[in-house]
Amino acid sequence: MKWWVLILLPFHLLAQETYDNCIDIPVQSYQVEYDADTEYHWYISGPGTNGLYAPVTANGNILSVYWPDVIGTYIISVYTTRFGCEGDTSYYEIIIKDCPYTQLFIPNSFTPNGDNHNDFFFVHGQDKDEVIYFVIFNRWGQRIYEVYNNTPWDGEGHQIGTYTYLIKILNKHFTGTVDLIR
Repeated sequence: MKWWVLILLPFHLLAQETYDNCIDIPVQSYQVEYDADTEYHWYISGPGTNGLYAPVTANGNILSVYWPDVIGTYIISVYTTRFGCEGDTSYYEIIIKDCPYTQLFIPNSFTPNGDNHNDFFFVHGQDKDEVIYFVIFNRWGQRIYEVYNNTPWDGEGHQIGTYTYLIKILNKHFTGTVDLIR
């Protein structure tokens, strides 16, 4: 007598998701099609996971994960068993990138003397193009420069000294001082 066991389990996991760690990542759920006679075995690999990262909730064909803010690549795999036989395996990749805002650099001085080194004051870094407001004040609080992007300030017509800036980048505000040196 011959027995044929045919296991067809369509998996509907997407290939990849990418998040950044600027904010807490909400709980994510991953699901494969449900079959009543099937056991689902979930595994997560990645930085500091040791197989599963707490808090994780696995309920049959659904896995819910609260992702850490640790940057790296995480792989979710799920394989099935049915009547003691292993079935298909599916993989899903999660990439958590570093928050780009941490890569901003706002200089504390510049030297507009025409030598092509530090002749302008502006925001540097990955999100420099996200500047939505850029204003410079003199020591009496008068607005001397104002733009709605990251157009560099050349300091032309202004004396050596310390100036205050306000820079808005999306939902963050940065204030500080910059020294104009000749």
